Amino acid sequence: MATSPERRARLGLLLRVAISVALMAWILARAPFREVAAAFRSADLRFVLLAVALNPLGYLTSVARWRLLIRAQGGDASMPYLVRSFLVGVFFNNFLPSTIGGDAVRVVATARTGVGRTRAMATVFVDRFLGLLALVLFAALGLTVSGRLLARVPGLQGWVLGGMALLVLAAAFLFIPSGRMAQVLALQGKGRALAGAFGWSLLMQGLVVLNWYFLARALHVAIPLAVFFLIVPLALFVMMLPDSINAIGVRENVWAFFLVAFGAPAAVGVALAWLDYGLVLLQALVGGAVYAAQRGDAVLSVAGEGVP
Repeated sequence: MATSPERRARLGLLLRVAISVALMAWILARAPFREVAAAFRSADLRFVLLAVALNPLGYLTSVARWRLLIRAQGGDASMPYLVRSFLVGVFFNNFLPSTIGGDAVRVVATARTGVGRTRAMATVFVDRFLGLLALVLFAALGLTVSGRLLARVPGLQGWVLGGMALLVLAAAFLFIPSGRMAQVLALQGKGRALAGAFGWSLLMQGLVVLNWYFLARALHVAIPLAVFFLIVPLALFVMMLPDSINAIGVRENVWAFFLVAFGAPAAVGVALAWLDYGLVLLQALVGGAVYAAQRGDAVLSVAGEGVP
């Protein structure tokens, strides 16, 4: 008989599946599949290829940030090792969401660089946090060029600026030395390393914005690049909410909402969401191939494995 935690986990999974199905039904009622298919057929493959070409750059910037934080902890690892681990994390995030997430894969990989489990967890946490900080900074800057969206979403400016203030306050605990906090966050006080990692975060999130912009251009969406520095962070923050299966349903609705706000059809928003998710799944399959090839390597065989 299933234990209470197991029942709750199953009920939570069923609820997220139901939410995804309901959201997909809702958006496809507003944007019929034939219109979405027509948007795909009209896509400019040149811009799709530009978006695809950004993926390796995104890997390298993400891994460079990760490696910098590992070195700040006294560990080290080769770029090929970290790239393989990163790709395996992408696979786990998209195909095994209820078992082991990509962050767990990276914690194991980080611990095996010689920093130990506690510092590995702190490293991955800070790595994630700096990415979010870069996103919210982009969103704050994007507020200055997105008056149409501000008129459509009352209070948006307050939410973005409030979120930025909270993250900046949290960042202060990382940059300002404190003996007590240093015991919790092993990277706390290492301002030079954190500043360098934040620089990599800005570059990496800039590539994410460009990726969405190129995919939108492929679907003939005439929205200025500057506006994407607001709508991409907002969309990603909404998609991070754990209320669906891999943001299925949420992704389509949020992009339809944003594109409609700027005069594009809802069907194009759905097509944009599916185009991006298709590319993400292709990357995840690459990660799956890496995982299968390295299955005998204890470094990447993380399922059910402890960390020193």
